[in-house]
Amino acid sequence: MPVQIVTDSTATLPPDVAAAHGIHVIPLHVRFGSRDYRAGVDLTADQFFEMLAASPLHPSTSQPNPTEFETLYSEVTRQGDPVVSIHISEVLSGTIASARQAVQALPNRQIHIVNSETASMPLGLIAVEAAKAARAGADAPTIVRLVEGLKPRTKVAFVVATLEYLRRGGRIGGAQAFLGGLLSVKPVLHIHGGRVDPVTRVRTFAKAHEAIGAYVREHAPRGVDHGAIIHARAEEQRAALAALVQARYAPTGDTYADITIDPVVGTYTGPGAFGFAFVARA
Repeated sequence: MPVQIVTDSTATLPPDVAAAHGIHVIPLHVRFGSRDYRAGVDLTADQFFEMLAASPLHPSTSQPNPTEFETLYSEVTRQGDPVVSIHISEVLSGTIASARQAVQALPNRQIHIVNSETASMPLGLIAVEAAKAARAGADAPTIVRLVEGLKPRTKVAFVVATLEYLRRGGRIGGAQAFLGGLLSVKPVLHIHGGRVDPVTRVRTFAKAHEAIGAYVREHAPRGVDHGAIIHARAEEQRAALAALVQARYAPTGDTYADITIDPVVGTYTGPGAFGFAFVARA
């Protein structure tokens, strides 16, 4: 029986990529005032950033509820297929808690829940590798071991235009140390241990690109297998970073040069964020 791969919308996978790899994506929710939207279903990334710019209300986010997970799991296991369900860090979201509750309601299904300890395109890259293994015939325990092995090799370094969105959303983590700094400082952050932590701070975008490059050299000394440039309406910086990555750290596997941050993650990064997610070569 083929293993079904499930992830969530924070993985930022373009719909055609998810479909091509047979990955099932459960949406998280974004709420503007009284309106609730399913990320990637009722609200695209472009629509979200337009609303973020125009709305006087700061959006809030929430995980899929257990019933939504139960519905999806029931559908993908109807032929008895096992599931490996890989999700956003449980430090950042209650998504995994909802998934676990759903599994308790489906005791006869083979469902393996994995905490990716990351978010955004690092999660997406992991989900794609899991799906490739599933298509190659790997069983669920083997795929879980693969994911656990990928987790320490899958990184992201990113820059935000302001820490205000992370602060408002309560996801600022160790980057709290950068609050109160000079307005001209650009924080370079990463996800470590499942939370957002600081890497360094610089004064220009050029230095931010170099800082991301230094991060790649440190964490991928043998090179990069797969990579993705992510951004939130920061096309100029995306293009510059993509050129730098291609020239110095060109991934040998899957490469995504233009991934717009999804609405849920964008709630916390705000517009103007950009970065590089990658799987380091073993």
